[in-house]
Amino acid sequence: MRAPRRWRIVGLDTLAVALFLLTAAIFQTGGFVFYLADLRVSLGSTHRTVLALFVVLVFRFTIAPRVGPFDRWTTRWQRLLDSTQLEPVVAARAPGACRRGALAALGIAVALAVLLHNQLLHLDWVPDLGDPLFSIWRVGWVAHQIVRDPLHVFDANIFYPEPLTLTLSDPVILPALTVAPLLALGVHPAVAYNVLLLSGFWFSGIATYVLVERLTGSARAAFIAGLCYACFAFRFDHYSHLELQMTEWMPLALLALHLFVWTGRWPYALALALASVAQLYSSMYYAVFFLVYAAAIAVGLYIVHRPAMRSVLRPLVICAVVAALLAWPLARAFSSAEAMKGARGLYEVECYSAYPSDYLRANRYSALWTSRLPPPLPERTLFPGAAPLALAAMAVVPPLGTMRLVYLASLLVSVDGSFGLHGIAYPFYYQLLGPFRGLRSPARFGALIALTLSILAGFGAARALRRRQSPAYQRAVFALLIALVMIDAWPALTLHPVWREPPPIYEPLRNASNAVIVEMPIPENEIGNTPFMYFSLWHWKPMVNGYSGFIPKSYADFKKALAAFPDPNAIDALRRRGVTFVSVNCGLNAPQCEELAERMRLNKALRLTADTTWMNHTVQLYEVVGP
Repeated sequence: MRAPRRWRIVGLDTLAVALFLLTAAIFQTGGFVFYLADLRVSLGSTHRTVLALFVVLVFRFTIAPRVGPFDRWTTRWQRLLDSTQLEPVVAARAPGACRRGALAALGIAVALAVLLHNQLLHLDWVPDLGDPLFSIWRVGWVAHQIVRDPLHVFDANIFYPEPLTLTLSDPVILPALTVAPLLALGVHPAVAYNVLLLSGFWFSGIATYVLVERLTGSARAAFIAGLCYACFAFRFDHYSHLELQMTEWMPLALLALHLFVWTGRWPYALALALASVAQLYSSMYYAVFFLVYAAAIAVGLYIVHRPAMRSVLRPLVICAVVAALLAWPLARAFSSAEAMKGARGLYEVECYSAYPSDYLRANRYSALWTSRLPPPLPERTLFPGAAPLALAAMAVVPPLGTMRLVYLASLLVSVDGSFGLHGIAYPFYYQLLGPFRGLRSPARFGALIALTLSILAGFGAARALRRRQSPAYQRAVFALLIALVMIDAWPALTLHPVWREPPPIYEPLRNASNAVIVEMPIPENEIGNTPFMYFSLWHWKPMVNGYSGFIPKSYADFKKALAAFPDPNAIDALRRRGVTFVSVNCGLNAPQCEELAERMRLNKALRLTADTTWMNHTVQLYEVVGP
């Protein structure tokens, strides 16, 4: 009996190694073709080899889980398995948890104030005049429309007359509602935007602290984890993207998931549903990716804790229905807009699918790493920093614990997700899960990689702090870890002032009923429309210009029709579109703008309504005369 069993184990392990090497070769080369006799064999994708590897490993560890690799080192293998510790959630909060949490929140705030002091000193400045202006407009529109006409909050004032234009990008409903009181009190939109942006850093750190304290039982380790996530490198790579800072709900959802699987109590399942919906209304990208991530965590927790299926299934189903009902307004709006948008093209998804080398690209604001690592690429700059990597590595050195194994598995899921169409699972997500077909950048799985590394960093910090019980040692190590995280993350931000007021030409629009405006010159790249969207905060009239994650075909066709503006054909195109006003703004440094303004002044189909200067250049508003 011994020989056949050993033969099976050695054969399965050899086959697993061969499949792993074959998968790596396909991944690195993009696939290859060879001939076996007259049979042509094509290996162009890793999906089948990984599936085969998974089946082989499951079968191998089912028949002989305690036998070492290749039937060798069995004693060491069993010792390693036996050293794996069950790491339950600390279900009961220790006395003083609220006080420690408040101190941790204050500490994270102080650390962020040091790191982001340049932004705090210039709350009306932004890193660039593109996506930040777009986000200021999104937040302002939701805050404006939710009071004025909430049933049409998705019918934003861009790309007129297209409906549901807020769904062309992430609508950031919940963040906009949280900052709406500031806007109502008269706080400048740029200041309110930056307060909201920085709150994403802070609240994400606090939420991670709360999670990791329950997982490790160490407030200091949890503080290190929260600080890691609050100032993770991925955030600075997306410093211009408001919705990608709204990550605070995912750690809270994970905590609810842990507590639910551990205790089986339905309030935790409800908390999981509410936190997931809150993430959906804060950042749809992360909500979609988090479904996959949370499913991987849930499977791991189920294997570890082995709760009775009956005790968890019913609360999960009920709370899933609650989550679906709460998400229905958003899902309905996006479903209705699908005909206007369509799915993301595979070429676009592939462009923003990461490669392994992208994990060595440092973000452009990193003071420590930018000059030492390869240059950043849009959406694919994924170097996590040395401090989180070192602490996470410290956490996964044996002996391991069950929670660390679960998060290590989820890290692999997230890294594979960031590879997108170059990876294993993402093509299946794209085919089988509808929301994935509307997403452009699989590399944004980096936010979940950041969360996982931060959680593992908390375990690593706890291990470092436990090496000695001396209070002096623990204080010294704690201070050293804080310094390492902050030095590693230190940003060199470059900021630009936002215009405090728009050009004065928009004043006549406020009292004009049924006004529809097109802003000239129309930029070649749609992101050049963001200043016009920002200016619309002062009039909220429908405009043909716009910028978003999707660009409607009708707008692209309209741009072509206005190529020779203001010739008669272009004027007819304006009238067919319902445009009643045309502006020309030469203060944005558009080429040949002054010549265009002169041609508009001489055109009898346009009646001059306002004429002034702004930024030392001509700005004018014209009314379109009827035929």
